[in-house]
Amino acid sequence: MLNRKTVIAIMILASLFAVSAVSAQNDTGTHYGYCVLAEDMDKVDFNNLAKHGVTDLFLDYRCMDTHDKAQVEKWIADAKSKGISVHMLAQIFNDDEKWYNPTNQSFVDAKIKELKDYASFKDIAGIHMNYMRYEGAKSAENDKYTQAISDFTVNATGALRKANPNLIISSDVMPEYNQLKEKYCTDYDIISKNFDFVVPLTYFGNNNENDTFIVDTVACLADHSKGAKVWANVQTFDNATQTPISLKEMNSKIQNISEANPDGIFLFRYGLNEDIDFNNLK
Repeated sequence: MLNRKTVIAIMILASLFAVSAVSAQNDTGTHYGYCVLAEDMDKVDFNNLAKHGVTDLFLDYRCMDTHDKAQVEKWIADAKSKGISVHMLAQIFNDDEKWYNPTNQSFVDAKIKELKDYASFKDIAGIHMNYMRYEGAKSAENDKYTQAISDFTVNATGALRKANPNLIISSDVMPEYNQLKEKYCTDYDIISKNFDFVVPLTYFGNNNENDTFIVDTVACLADHSKGAKVWANVQTFDNATQTPISLKEMNSKIQNISEANPDGIFLFRYGLNEDIDFNNLK
């Protein structure tokens, strides 16, 4: 039988682990992160990013086409050594411009298995799910697809948290809150209840957005969230010319958006503007 001191020690250790798990998903600091495409993976300068206040990187799952698991885990460890968390960015119901039926159980089961494989990577901080929606559904089938995506949300996040309780699980979401079910088969109540944070797809050049549109979208989704934090999403290149936005303009945009106090800022993408200094935000 365990003595009283041993029992107390075990209880203290258990409480510390619990606090650690909660703090990973509920910290109060603002996060700043870049999406890293597979072709840019080996170009990342962790020292430079850390110096500029970057906290998170979202690594495209296609890195597994060009690197093995050990190489990816070393990359994750190198980022972690500089204080940067790495999330695997996975495609869900669309990949390479092809939509996948969320009512296809075989597909769903395989996708959850894929996500659990990513969750097993040493030192991985999170899983970010891209394309958590389905477009082009007929009106009569909209409810069926919406329910299927909701079921996937609950089952996938549940399986991931069971596999790795400290995992931070996030999702993209379209910015049109009032049209999420009708256009994208997305039930925001379910999404925002089950994910730790969401990232609205407010890319420049889409829907004529500007800084105000991004701020308003973040505020709207935060107001309607059932628990998920909301990051802002900023594009680092001009859609029309496919050229990087100037550092001066990016700094101005980031400053404007940060004044709305989003929980984080997700930049798409690394390789075009890495000299934004998040340490200087007011």
